[in-house]
Amino acid sequence: MTEAAQKVLFSATQPYRFCPADGTRLEEPRPGGGARCPLCGRSWYRNSAPAVGAVIVQDGQALVTVRAREPEKGRLDLPGGFLEVGERPVDGLVREVREELGAEAEVVGPPILLATHTYGPDGAYVLAIGFKTSIRGEPSPTDDVARIRWVSAEELDNLDFAWEHDREMVREALGSG
Repeated sequence: MTEAAQKVLFSATQPYRFCPADGTRLEEPRPGGGARCPLCGRSWYRNSAPAVGAVIVQDGQALVTVRAREPEKGRLDLPGGFLEVGERPVDGLVREVREELGAEAEVVGPPILLATHTYGPDGAYVLAIGFKTSIRGEPSPTDDVARIRWVSAEELDNLDFAWEHDREMVREALGSG
């Protein structure tokens, strides 16, 4: 981060102060959220970024990954990541599993968990959407995964998950929730 960027006050929870489209100072935030630009008329909100997570279940165990990058490098999480603009959650999940594990994912049923959490040093809000998933092919760590591990429901409470909702997604997918 540049020195200039470090001096700019920014918070993922504070309303925008300037219009991202034209730089005009925004009006005071409305009680219901968002702030309007007097020049272009657009309203700007701080929203949670959607992300997906796959609980891959096989033979009564779930696949978890060890993070290869910050934030939370070395801790456990699930295969997944942020959705691209306009991407459907299931499509994003299939893409993320392919990128991170080199395997083809198939979603098994509706989402098993929806959770909000903060991510990264700025505390950006994320809406996590978890799916129980099966895969075709042998999973192999790529991208931002250091290694994979298969875990049972009995191990969950003693594992070092980066985000608590991942533990709960695994618990739910393994039927012990």
